[in-house]
Amino acid sequence: MTQADTEGRDRLQRLIGEDYRLHWIIGHGGMSTVWLADDVRHDREVAIKVLRPEFSDNTEFLHRFRNEAHTAQSIRHPHVITTYDYREIPDPAGHTFCFIAMEYIRGESLADLIAREGALPEDMVLTALDQAAHGLAAIHSLGLVHRDIKPGNLLITQSGAVKITDFGIAKAAAAVPLTRTGMVVGTAQYVSPEQAQGQRVTAASDVYSLGVVGYEMLSGHRPFNGDSQVSVVLAHINEAPPALSTTISAPTRELIGISLRKDPTTRFADGAELATAVTAVLHGHRPPQPAATRAGRAAATPAEPSPSAATSSLGAVTQNRTAYPMSAQGAAGRAGAGGRAGRAAARPQRRKRGAGRGFLIGLLATLILVLLLGGGIVLGSRVSTTTPTTTPVVTETVEPSEPSEYTEYTQAPVEPEDTVETSESEETSEPTSSEAPPSTTSTTSPLFPEYSTTIMTTEATSEQAYR
Repeated sequence: MTQADTEGRDRLQRLIGEDYRLHWIIGHGGMSTVWLADDVRHDREVAIKVLRPEFSDNTEFLHRFRNEAHTAQSIRHPHVITTYDYREIPDPAGHTFCFIAMEYIRGESLADLIAREGALPEDMVLTALDQAAHGLAAIHSLGLVHRDIKPGNLLITQSGAVKITDFGIAKAAAAVPLTRTGMVVGTAQYVSPEQAQGQRVTAASDVYSLGVVGYEMLSGHRPFNGDSQVSVVLAHINEAPPALSTTISAPTRELIGISLRKDPTTRFADGAELATAVTAVLHGHRPPQPAATRAGRAAATPAEPSPSAATSSLGAVTQNRTAYPMSAQGAAGRAGAGGRAGRAAARPQRRKRGAGRGFLIGLLATLILVLLLGGGIVLGSRVSTTTPTTTPVVTETVEPSEPSEYTEYTQAPVEPEDTVETSESEETSEPTSSEAPPSTTSTTSPLFPEYSTTIMTTEATSEQAYR
């Protein structure tokens, strides 16, 4: 440690008192500094998160954060970092000294793993999503919304468990004017469309963010990147994600697609719904449609998804398709007289209903074409007066007589899996202390059995994991 760090530690130690013994800084973030410490009373290592004065001095922030911190203390779940203690102490300088004591993980963040390994095997991704979704379910069951799900906030323990950390701060931070350069509530690369637009944030917003994480684990890169946070946020609001590789199974692609729908009401509603869907995919089935899942709970028939929901999703599948994967017996049943005759009987009706619309649309297109050609005489060289060789025709979409086994998505083509540099909103993970050199041990994580995961066993534990 530098002399300034030592003096800062001594000052904080006097404020914290004798219950915790500070060691060194293990993380810096926009809202806090995190220290490794010993919990003297319970004989365990803890991470002490000390909030910055501009946040702890804000009355509204303290009110919000205090409520969420106390609620978080009631969460005891294997996939959520445990919050042990929360305290507010008057500072002699007139500030409010505010800190949290939480479970300390000797491991690494998912962000570190992706940076080192790139795209991860599909079964590992599903296992990680399953554990994270169950952790979110515990958080959502208490009425909390994380608001900042990202790889840096998903920690991997030495035993291979995924744990969610750092929830509650993002909501409280909304009370503080964001005057610091690059400061956002949430992280632009993982923010949901509704959160980016300042709309109401719900548990479905966390589902979207975890969907982005799943996409990144599968592809090795985020779905949206840009030169600035603004461009990335706009992409989350307006653009469809590039299609995932077809080497990834159709159910997994559909799972990610549902999670990334722009409309939160058409996503999985919360961590519990997402966990149910991941379980289905892990067992080789298609994920249930969110509407069907909720309707099933109410013993009602699910409504057909709207066209907007279908076009704004990645890998979304029409609800009347046969479940994936389908056995030979199921395929024969679908190709039987009943299924084919039903579609044949319904198809002429759709065409008949569309005939009037098609005529009117065709007539309208012809009138527009005439007007454009007439305008060409006035505009001269700007519009050609030559009659086009191809006449525009408006036709309705007709379902193919023999639908494919699985509806593929019609999104943008797969982009090359280039290495993505850390964005400006994320901080580089580097040890912040030189007091003791890090020692490492190589551990094979059960979550990622094919990789020998290097776990830092001193203060060099991923700084990104404690921000």
